[in-house]
Amino acid sequence: MKKILISIVLLTVNSVAHSATVYLDEAEYLTALSGYSTIYESFEDDAVWVRSPQLTNTTNSQGLTWKSNYTNSTTGTLGGSVVNGTYGFYSIPHGNDTDGGSSCDGAEDPIPEECWLNDGWIITSENSETLYGIGGWIDSNTGGAAKITFLLDGYDVSGNDTDNIGNTNRDGEAIGVGWTFVGVIETNGFQTVEIRELSGKDAQQEFIFGDSFTIGVSAVPIPAAAWLFGSGLLGLVGMARRKKAA
Repeated sequence: MKKILISIVLLTVNSVAHSATVYLDEAEYLTALSGYSTIYESFEDDAVWVRSPQLTNTTNSQGLTWKSNYTNSTTGTLGGSVVNGTYGFYSIPHGNDTDGGSSCDGAEDPIPEECWLNDGWIITSENSETLYGIGGWIDSNTGGAAKITFLLDGYDVSGNDTDNIGNTNRDGEAIGVGWTFVGVIETNGFQTVEIRELSGKDAQQEFIFGDSFTIGVSAVPIPAAAWLFGSGLLGLVGMARRKKAA
């Protein structure tokens, strides 16, 4: 019986239900992330980040790997309008730039999948460390038409993700004029996150640029309610043993 109850305790602790929460306010995001260790990345380290016009396929910084979400794209940092410091992050070509020419010009609903630009980046841990949150500032080339989502281990937090390519309704968080904060926390953790723009099409392109990211990289303590439940079950084990001994 003791083994059975302990198994129930472990199962209960490990199956505490959580869901990803998206944040549009940096202060709220940082408050929610306060139980985690964090990495702050603003792309200012000259010894690490490749400056335009030079580009690179991937960059490793502070234990994280940053790359474009398309295999043939490269990444770099760009000076100019940024949130903090001098540089922001981007990939080039921006997203799916290989559809083959004019086949997408004037395309109407349903838009063929190859016509969506899907500009964005993939961030992972160099040492397979579990991540719990990522948030940063995003800007677009058009000022107000871009939409952002996060794919956590392939799961689109905007919903309706049927094939790990994009959600059916192209839902996402609207990026306003200028730099806009967007973040997500998943208390179950994730290994890989893709930040993806959803509204840009081949003939109506939306390019995104990023700056000043804060990433959560260590787990919070097990919720107190789970510990109390587990302690109660272990207490029952002790009572059962005492009765048996009597």
